[in-house]
Amino acid sequence: MRHYLTFKTGEIPKVGAVYEVFKSHARTLNIDDAGVDALVANIHIFAGYYCAMALDKEKDRKLAEAFRNLRELTVDAAYPFLLELYDDFSNGRLESTDFETIVRLIEAYVFRRAVCAIPTNSLIKTFATFGRTLRKDRYLESVQAHLLMLPSYRRFPSDEEFKREIVMCDLYNFARRSYWLRRLENHSRKERVPVDEYTIEHILPQNENLSTKWREELGPEWQRIQENWLHTLGNLTLTGYNSEYSDRPSLEKRDMEGGFRKSPLNVNKDLGNLSKWDELAITKRAARLAKEAADVWAAPSLAAEALE
Repeated sequence: MRHYLTFKTGEIPKVGAVYEVFKSHARTLNIDDAGVDALVANIHIFAGYYCAMALDKEKDRKLAEAFRNLRELTVDAAYPFLLELYDDFSNGRLESTDFETIVRLIEAYVFRRAVCAIPTNSLIKTFATFGRTLRKDRYLESVQAHLLMLPSYRRFPSDEEFKREIVMCDLYNFARRSYWLRRLENHSRKERVPVDEYTIEHILPQNENLSTKWREELGPEWQRIQENWLHTLGNLTLTGYNSEYSDRPSLEKRDMEGGFRKSPLNVNKDLGNLSKWDELAITKRAARLAKEAADVWAAPSLAAEALE
């Protein structure tokens, strides 16, 4: 109801004031008994939209997947805007393919900002007022343009900023680490990998008392390398053999039964050829994965004239 009222009034009710705001909204409609029925019917319609997006009731397969990704990020702030989009989709004003693209842009916007450590307190207002900027005769284009023109602390991080930050970000302690690994692993895959069945592996182990072999492989600055890169993109991967890998040296992890050399996972495709796991190898892999991440969470792409 809070999302519904935000969409209808353009104002964001406080959680404890939703009932009072609803009564005020109803009074502004100057409704009689028949109008009450119409209001309840309208609430019911929008509740259906909300169920489709937030409660996994969407029947369109591609839209359902896009909503699922968004839910994993817990982007509640976007729902007032999404209710407007869904209403236009339901009434034939927005094509399903464009709707899906917009939902994925919202996902990318929120995830990129999280990676770049941009505060989230502006998201509620950003989405509450988003609909005012739309040109519905050029729906998708106007959404893309608005995202690209958001200023400063509301900005959509560029590819350059996102790739720089995702390489250095502590992704192991990211609130939804299974989400980003699933999205990265399954991008462009028709046969989905059930990431939840795997565990996260630190290629360079977390153990502060690294073995002699690991210290030799990393070199004299092994402590700095471990501290700087341990929980970052380049050093994290997926495996079903976490306990077997333990703190083994990198080449043992590569060649053992179930090792990286035989892994079917996309995120492991370069690990089967590694000859050494040091700072250079970590940063090289991170750069590759960061480039892929910029495609997974793609930024809007518009010609300059469309922004005018």
